[in-house]
Amino acid sequence: MSPRPAAVTGLAAEPALAAITLSWDSLGFDPLIDHYRIYGLPGGTAPDTADESAPLAKTVYPRFRHTGLAVAGETWTYVVFAVTDAGERGEPSAPVTAASEPSVTATGTPVATIGDFDGRTLEHLLAPASYAQIPERFPDALIEYTDGTDAPGEAWPYLLPGPGDGWAGSKAYRARWTVTLESAPSEDHDLALWLVDTTRLGGLRAHRGERRARHRSRAPVGATRGSREGDATVPGTARAAPCSSRPSRPPRRRRGRT
Repeated sequence: MSPRPAAVTGLAAEPALAAITLSWDSLGFDPLIDHYRIYGLPGGTAPDTADESAPLAKTVYPRFRHTGLAVAGETWTYVVFAVTDAGERGEPSAPVTAASEPSVTATGTPVATIGDFDGRTLEHLLAPASYAQIPERFPDALIEYTDGTDAPGEAWPYLLPGPGDGWAGSKAYRARWTVTLESAPSEDHDLALWLVDTTRLGGLRAHRGERRARHRSRAPVGATRGSREGDATVPGTARAAPCSSRPSRPPRRRRGRT
């Protein structure tokens, strides 16, 4: 009879924006582990692992990223156990409770926005699949948008090409968003950028405000389907993990988003 695997140890959770990443100690190869099962419940109560039909996920790796959580933040409690290649279940880990990070998209008061925060790009220029027209519409690889004057369907394309896009001339496209405030701000303002999808190339994002240093961050590797469908809310649609950029300084009371 195949031996049962040991209980999973070292379960830890790392909160992120609209996601929680779990990791735990690998159990090695004796006995041979076929996969790990992750159970989770919203809130602070540990899930019941007796229900074989209700795992949150299965993975062969000692880690799991729980995505698609609410932008306002969610609290979840998880347990993990191992299953051998012979189907023997191990004892569950000690539960761990974690909360995903809230976004200023949910907690802030908008100053200016481009588009709707709905997981779709259909209200933007050339959506859902006319990306081939972007080089002709923007020959200088510069997209300019003035808040209060321009509209997403007329001036803001749903897709921003990068150096890896040969069809767009292999250029680094830039977007300039002009927002005029009624008075000088007395506190920090945040910028939230949400992507429906990216290409399999991933890439780097760089942005800066007026008289601010440039900030760089890596865009997640996506599925490219956003350039053909324009709707990441369809069940089963692969998409990039959402990402948001903002200053690290509080308070986080105001935001812009695209």
